This record gives sequence, C-alpha cells and structure tokens, in this order.
Amino acid sequence: MTATSPYRLVRQLTLEALYEGETSAHEPEEAFRRRLAQERQVRAALRGEEWEARGIEAIRGVRELQPMLDGLIQEAAPKYPVSTLAIVDRNILRLAIWELVADNSAPVAAVINEAVELAHRYGGDSSPSFVNGVLRTVSERLRGRAASPEEGAGLPGSEAETRTDPTL
Repeated sequence: MTATSPYRLVRQLTLEALYEGETSAHEPEEAFRRRLAQERQVRAALRGEEWEARGIEAIRGVRELQPMLDGLIQEAAPKYPVSTLAIVDRNILRLAIWELVADNSAPVAAVINEAVELAHRYGGDSSPSFVNGVLRTVSERLRGRAASPEEGAGLPGSEAETRTDPTL
C-alpha cells in the first residue's frame, strides 16, 4: 500500500472541514485544525506547519470567493442550481475551482484528478463524472477568458473581472 501524499491528505481534511462548516455550527478553520491535529498523531508527513497554512488558506479562499466559485459552477452546470447540489459535491467543486483560479500551485489536470478522487471517496455514484464534467468546463472557460481579454475575461462576481489571468 502506498502512502497518501500530504497534499491529498490536506485536500481531504479541507473538504471535510468545509462540509462540517456547512452542515453544523462549527467554524471550518477550527474543524480543519482539529482534524489535522488528529491526523498528525498518526502521519508524520503532516507535522510541518506548511500543511496547516495550506489548509487554512484554502478554507479562507473558498469562503471569500464563494459567490464567484458558485457562479462558475452554475455557468458550467446550468441545469443544476448550486443550492441543490449534494453538499459534498458542491464543496469539492468550490475547492477545486479555488485551486484553479487562486492557488495556482498544481496543474489543471492534477486539480481535476484530485477532485475526482475526492468525489470517488466522499460522493455518490454519479459524483465523479459530474465533478469531472463541471471542472473540465470551468477550466476550458477560464482558459478561454484568459486568452481573449477583449471579450470580458473577468470571472463572474469577482473584483477581478477585468483581469485576464485566471490565477488571480
């Protein structure tokens, strides 16, 4: 059995914390810190401070950009209102799209692959294909907006609507 990478573990913990925050009165950052502390007891690879910073940055980023992220999801899947998506699917998509538009630390294909893996692990039977389709559409649209700034390259609902770089 191969060891799970710290990046994947942090994504999992971040998703769990976002889900917990949406389904309870718990703050996602505190939920993440609690979950990370538990994982650190058994996974030495997570003991560096950079992993806490990475998870907290993702949680803050998703929460700060949530209207824009939800707008991108809605554009990519107009038949499925964001509010009606399964909570786990909604948060997988938000986290992955945040990585695409704001984090820029992983290639697009890696972000999509990780999100699909999260959907396999946490979502329903149709979650992986749904997440894959939405993220492929979003990534293509972001790439198109970056390539054609004269056609309104900005992201919906963001202050960066006039920027041409999808990494913000």
